[in-house]
Amino acid sequence: MKECPNCHAEMGADVNFCTNCGTDLRQVAVSEEKPAPAAPEPKAAPVQEAEVKAEGQASSQAENVLFTYWQWLLHAWKKPAEAMAAEKWYGLTTLILEDLFFILAGLTGMNKLASLLITSYPYLSSIITELKSSAFSYVVISVVLGQVVVLAINYFAMKRFAKSEFDFFGYLNRYAHLSAYSLILNVLFWLFALTGSLGLQGIVLSMTVVVGFLALIYVLLEEKAEKIDQMQFALVISIIVLIVVMIVVNMFFKEFVSKIESVTNQQISSLLGSIY
Repeated sequence: MKECPNCHAEMGADVNFCTNCGTDLRQVAVSEEKPAPAAPEPKAAPVQEAEVKAEGQASSQAENVLFTYWQWLLHAWKKPAEAMAAEKWYGLTTLILEDLFFILAGLTGMNKLASLLITSYPYLSSIITELKSSAFSYVVISVVLGQVVVLAINYFAMKRFAKSEFDFFGYLNRYAHLSAYSLILNVLFWLFALTGSLGLQGIVLSMTVVVGFLALIYVLLEEKAEKIDQMQFALVISIIVLIVVMIVVNMFFKEFVSKIESVTNQQISSLLGSIY
């Protein structure tokens, strides 16, 4: 390559005059052609960095979802009657949490009672232990089945007699929003069970029942029933719900009593057999 001393343009080695300014290049020394610098290779994003970024985005989304749900709960506690937009799973999640803390409270109370009875009557420890596990099963089934039956009856009545526009998840959201105080009460119920405060447990349990019942009534009163007065509609459905709940509780109570009789008879037969 030749470089023009006048305009510094680069020319080929066999060029005698600059094609740019016409300068004589015959006396200009030929320089070695410099290879063009290689283009830098694009850097691939490290796999670890990409994974960390993806995890960060997932964590951020989860935090946003939990924050939105928490805001919905706060609104339910501040203004239960004021409806608020919600994702489909808000109501169901709230009801599951309520049942979870209620069942934990029941399990804690039964464990404390069983320990007290075993300490007082050690010769009945096997009977008490077996009855405790049976009682816990009956409590779980009663709570879950009772709530499912009550909500199903209420929803069916709204769709059949009031032509409600709610789908089932929308109904759960509305009911859970109105009864959101039950979540706080059930947490307190569990905490009082841990401390063994039977009197406070009874008060909180009564308040939970009242809140749930009022929520059922309010949801029904929000709907305009056809061919029946709105208040009568709410009262009739409430009475039906109470009757169904009493039937479910009575059914499991009888089952539990029969379990007590069966276990007691087995223990007595075992003791008599060992004596004779």
